[in-house]
Amino acid sequence: MSDYPALKELKAKGVKLLVFDLDGTLLDSMNVWFKVDVDFLGRYGYEVTPDYTDFVKRASIDEAALYTQRRYKLPLSPSEIIEEWDKMVIGFYRDEVELKPGVKAYLDEAKRLGFQLGVATALNRTNAVSSLVKNDVLSMFEAVITLEDVGKKIDKSSPDIFLKVLNYVNARGTSITPSQALVFDDVQAAASGARSGGFLTCAVYDEIGCGDPDKWESFAAECDYSVREF
Repeated sequence: MSDYPALKELKAKGVKLLVFDLDGTLLDSMNVWFKVDVDFLGRYGYEVTPDYTDFVKRASIDEAALYTQRRYKLPLSPSEIIEEWDKMVIGFYRDEVELKPGVKAYLDEAKRLGFQLGVATALNRTNAVSSLVKNDVLSMFEAVITLEDVGKKIDKSSPDIFLKVLNYVNARGTSITPSQALVFDDVQAAASGARSGGFLTCAVYDEIGCGDPDKWESFAAECDYSVREF
């Protein structure tokens, strides 16, 4: 099992940038998306499967909608599917979503020690920013990058979104390399994408994404660090 990412130890090892996913990593929100998937697919007589959840967690919302439409041959366009999803979740991110226990203290300590902080998320920008504003942490982050900002038909199994966060931070006067940046994510494929770009990685436990003990142990073993609780 990999080590917990203690901030003072990271600092001593030369880590300068911490990049966080939102859903299931900083935010206690995956249960809401799972409920949306269950309710939405249930309207058409389908059940949520683990492989479906794994795909949509790492995909952009556009790709998730297209995948959903094609896989289940739904009588809706991808844009109509996104509209339905947005109606179901927009109020949650604006008014209800909470940080996972310990996250605020971890971020506060990271800022006190001088780390740069970034976000790399598959959430759309509206929901991402709303969630950070609601929890009064938006100002802590030097960069908030979504898959919408990358501008390519990719998901987080590619390093592009993490590199974009790094480039955005470096454009403000730093010269951080991927090996000096640690990516926190609750999706194994996303951590693999970050690692392929040369980043350090931290597996974050989330019951929906990593509830199976064997899956969690495999995920954690692949990463440099792991977090069950902040």
